[in-house]
Amino acid sequence: MPRRAVVGVTVPLVILAVARTLLTEESRPDPRAFRRYEPPGELNKAERDYVSWAQSHIAAVVGVARVRSIRYQCVAVASGVSALAVPFALAVSAPTWVPAALGLLAASGQLVQGIVRDREQSMLGHQQAVRLQRTLRVFHSESDESQSAPEVKRRFRAFRDAFEAAKEEYGAPILDVRRQEPPPIVGTRTP
Repeated sequence: MPRRAVVGVTVPLVILAVARTLLTEESRPDPRAFRRYEPPGELNKAERDYVSWAQSHIAAVVGVARVRSIRYQCVAVASGVSALAVPFALAVSAPTWVPAALGLLAASGQLVQGIVRDREQSMLGHQQAVRLQRTLRVFHSESDESQSAPEVKRRFRAFRDAFEAAKEEYGAPILDVRRQEPPPIVGTRTP
């Protein structure tokens, strides 16, 4: 098979593989899995704003996790295909710069993923989003129009505490994967 034919077949296959990777279900979760809820009417404006913010925060966590997952998949596919193409470039007696460039691309992809660790961060982000969504879903599933305002307020406080605890639980591991220190706490006085 002539060199041009090999290149003419290989390039579309690589493009097809990358496109298929980007369209997988894992990269694009079903929006129904993270639905929005209306806050109970017994809550004050600040509490309703917190519930709205919590829903937006979940959507942001899902978005970041999805971007990291897609980036990981793209870099992994590009690195793998480049590494697999090196023997073919040598077999068809391509100029020496071709296998060198392919090897450099493969090694660069592995180096980038070794540093940014997108896979671990996307998995932690997805786990955090699922946990936060569960907390929100439990809060709304227990809503009952016959509940008194103090009971709704008590349930809101329990929801808020569980939501913040889940954020803290996953915040430290995500910062650890990123090799970052937690931000300083602002607004507290030290004695």
